[in-house]
Amino acid sequence: MDDVMMRGTMTTEIESSLPPTDVLELTRSFFLGKDSMANAWIETESESHIAFCTFRGHLSVAAFPDPELPGKTKVRVTTLREEGIVPRLVAQIALHSSTV
Repeated sequence: MDDVMMRGTMTTEIESSLPPTDVLELTRSFFLGKDSMANAWIETESESHIAFCTFRGHLSVAAFPDPELPGKTKVRVTTLREEGIVPRLVAQIALHSSTV
């Protein structure tokens, strides 16, 4: 896991063995499912990202095929400030990736 500061944002980047669509569906259920880990609502979304509004601010998750590692998905979680929920989301994705 890499935490990187990019243009004033906090970015965490990981690789997953899940396809990008599965990563985004897992992220959706993490925030919006019946057993959600945090309250949030979708601000915008596309085929490769979901942006959420949370109690503390904004959080965006992008998932796309890793150009350097065939069969892997690059997952990028970006916030405007450090969010305590990011490590839990990353752990959830990693847990599901290990069961594939």
